[in-house]
Amino acid sequence: MEDIVSNDSEIVVVATLDYEEQNYLEGVKINLYRINGLSPILIKSMVTDKNGQVVFSEVEDGCYRVIEIIDKNHYEKPKYINWNEIIIDSTNKSQKIMIVNKIKSNSAK
Repeated sequence: MEDIVSNDSEIVVVATLDYEEQNYLEGVKINLYRINGLSPILIKSMVTDKNGQVVFSEVEDGCYRVIEIIDKNHYEKPKYINWNEIIIDSTNKSQKIMIVNKIKSNSAK
């Protein structure tokens, strides 16, 4: 007897610039890793659209980590809301992560 695999699971990621202003970041690379012991396994990379969004669809049940690849010389370390690690299972088929970025300030105020 085969296990029935549901393909309706998804992870939605939205990248913004400064949370209050809701400026979406287009063209940002987002990596999805499956957490498997000590070494996470890269599952897929996508680039954000004009709404700052990527959707990883047909995600299998398991634990995942989302990592944003962004120019660290230009941006501060991103903040993940609520966190960048999530679980997809029978009760959590759809998860959303927001990534908030801030431009580094090179001048003293």
